[in-house]
Amino acid sequence: METVGIIAAMTQECRALLKCAGKTERTRLGPFPCYRFQLSGRNCLLVKSGIGIKRAMDAARTLIAEERPRLLVSFGVAGAARDDLEIGDVIAASQTFLLERHKEILFRQLEPLSDAAWQAAVRVLGLCGARLATGTAVTTRMSNPARLLPDELAHPFFDMETAGIAQVAAGHGTALIALRAVSDGPLEPLSFDLEAMTDEDFNLSIGKAARMVLLKPKLALGSFRIIRNVRKAADNAAAALLAVLGQAAVIDEFKDKVRMPAEFLPLAPGPAGPGPEPEGGYLQEGEYAD
Repeated sequence: METVGIIAAMTQECRALLKCAGKTERTRLGPFPCYRFQLSGRNCLLVKSGIGIKRAMDAARTLIAEERPRLLVSFGVAGAARDDLEIGDVIAASQTFLLERHKEILFRQLEPLSDAAWQAAVRVLGLCGARLATGTAVTTRMSNPARLLPDELAHPFFDMETAGIAQVAAGHGTALIALRAVSDGPLEPLSFDLEAMTDEDFNLSIGKAARMVLLKPKLALGSFRIIRNVRKAADNAAAALLAVLGQAAVIDEFKDKVRMPAEFLPLAPGPAGPGPEPEGGYLQEGEYAD
C-alpha cells in the first residue's frame, strides 16, 4: 500500500482534515505529532510540523526517512497576494520559491494534479461556493511582499513552509503537491506584521506575538475575523485534498509542468529591509538543521 505524507503547520489545519478522514490513529514521528488514516487504498500520514520553514523541512526529512512516501502534500491555509482570489478559494501550486530581499528567485516546480483529481476538487469546492486555481506558492516572512513579485505570476500566494518542503522533496526524489486555501489577502488583510512576529528561521515567536498584542490591543479584536477565515479556508482545503486523494491517479506523471521563461527571475525593486541577510539566493541543504 503506497503512503502519502501530508505536512500541515497548524492545529486548525490538521483538525479540518481529520474530522473528514474517518478513523484515525494518533502517533508520533520523531518529535512531530502525526495521524494515520486510510483513504482509497492509500496509507495517509498527516504530520503537524509547526509554523515556519525550519520545522517544515525537519518534518519532511523525518517523514521521508521513516516512511518513504510516494507523494508529499504541503497542506493548509495561505495568504493571497492579489485580489483575484477570495477567502476559501483553493490553490494547487504549480511551482514554489523562497522570497527574500535582494535575492534571485529560484523556482522549484511541483507535480500537476491529474485531470480526474482536478475535476473532483472542482466539484467538491463548488458545493462550498469556492474555486480551484493554479498558482505559485511564495514562502516568505517579509512584510508587504506582494510588491516584489514578478508580474507574470498567476495567483501567487504566501505561506511559510512550501519552498522548504519542496527543497527536501527534490533532494530525495519525492513527488510533491501543494494545496492551500486562502485565509487572508488584499480583500481581508491580516491585522498584524507577520515579519515582526517571526524569528530568523521563519518560526512564529510566541513572545513577539504576545508583545505585539500588548502594545496594540486592537489586534485581539481582529483575531476573531482571522479565526473565522482560517476555519473556512482549512475546511475547504481539507475537502479539496480528500477529493484529490480519492482518485486512482492523484498526479499526472505525463503532463508537462508549467515552464517559466527562465529558471531565475530578478525581484521587483523594493526598499531594503533592516539587518543583514545570509549569502545565497536559496536555502542550502542543512542550513536550517539543528
